[in-house]
Amino acid sequence: MAEPLGVADFALAFDFARSEAVAVLDAAGLPASAEPDVAAFDHTAAGVPLGLLVIAGTDLGGGDRVALDPLMLPIELVSGEVPGDRDATVFHRFDAGAGEARRAWYTRHAQATVEALLDQPGHHREIGVVAGFRRNDGGLVRYRGEIWTLPELLSADGIVLADTEDRPVIRAGTDPE
Repeated sequence: MAEPLGVADFALAFDFARSEAVAVLDAAGLPASAEPDVAAFDHTAAGVPLGLLVIAGTDLGGGDRVALDPLMLPIELVSGEVPGDRDATVFHRFDAGAGEARRAWYTRHAQATVEALLDQPGHHREIGVVAGFRRNDGGLVRYRGEIWTLPELLSADGIVLADTEDRPVIRAGTDPE
């Protein structure tokens, strides 16, 4: 999470697709429309930015699709030869309509995790990736003056997924052999 991307930089970092137009409020708080395949950045009626609006779509497969360009990530996180090289913490500030949540996700597949998080309908206010697993402090991760909550642990067949130091790991995809 070095420097945040501006709205103008969004197309450089992400491939975005949507099959239909979506209603938003513009920076002046006025009704506007984001055309198909154009990222919808929504605002309140007072013009306060709400973030990227992702919708489910009216038809099966008609929702927003956001794919992160792997060149936006450090090469080790994308193609590190040792699984530990790909350890990352993804930070995601999000509002699905029930209030804002700040979550930190441990992953070995940063690109897939970012894409899975951005698949969720709602307002995506912030997303970022840092190398390594940030310290778990009782289910919380502190980063740059903010507190992020780790989600509930992911398990497979009743076994919590963890790394070699017994830190919980949430995985998106599979580790290359």
